[in-house]
Amino acid sequence: MPYATHPGGGVLWPGTSDLTEDEEFLPPPSHPWERPLLVVCVVVTLVLAALLVHTAWSVTGSQLWTIVTLCAVPAWCLLGRGLRHARHRAESVKISPTQFPEVHRMVMTLSENMGLDRSPDAYMTPGGDPLRTDASGHGLRRYLVLSGELFDTDGHLRDPEVAAFLMAHQIGHIAAGHTGYWRRVATSGAELVPGLGAALCRAQEYTADNYAHTHLPGSSHAVRVLASGTHAYTRVNMGEMADRARTDRGCSLLLYHLFTRRPSNIRRMAALRDRSRHGRVFL
Repeated sequence: MPYATHPGGGVLWPGTSDLTEDEEFLPPPSHPWERPLLVVCVVVTLVLAALLVHTAWSVTGSQLWTIVTLCAVPAWCLLGRGLRHARHRAESVKISPTQFPEVHRMVMTLSENMGLDRSPDAYMTPGGDPLRTDASGHGLRRYLVLSGELFDTDGHLRDPEVAAFLMAHQIGHIAAGHTGYWRRVATSGAELVPGLGAALCRAQEYTADNYAHTHLPGSSHAVRVLASGTHAYTRVNMGEMADRARTDRGCSLLLYHLFTRRPSNIRRMAALRDRSRHGRVFL
């Protein structure tokens, strides 16, 4: 697929919303369930932290051990994020102007057009699952992880339009603040409540999809690659899959929707296909 360039030197794709110098990218609204779920998750974390402090004080009677116990969760989150970032820095291929330059231009252009002051680093990791495309951060750095399945045997993108939408989705997570350290700490307690942390994650995924759709409105069909992989997605009927979100019923399917951390493919496609309705987080 050929690239087109605008006067500022950025790369555009079919369906991309081009911004002039006088225009500014306005972030789309977050999913309506994201903020309420975030508040609930923060409250649950604070309550659990208070119980943890009370228990530590009751057992040890030591102010020092109480403070150490309270700091354990933030320290654990910091360590986990740091080791994860270190693993990609040590093992993965970093996207740069000399390594996969076309992907580097895409990340730079998308980051600029989506309102980021600083473009994230990008790494390519081997793997046969496009779902391994991810976004995270450590310290002041934010970074993307791209699945090797997006590349062909010659090292070029199999479908630049698909890759652009998946990258825009991950950059949307960064732009929406989902990768922040203190947000992770403030919601960590919700992971102990079955279904609560997963519900917030699903709402955040819909918000990131809103970012990607706002910037690449003609490329939402790219989510088909998450259902069938990069080899067969062109044979997938997105409308047919989206309709199943309305027709498929069952207790086991409902439980799956309630506990999975990502919206199911059928619900995600339904939300991208019908923009008059928000993605379903619960029922």
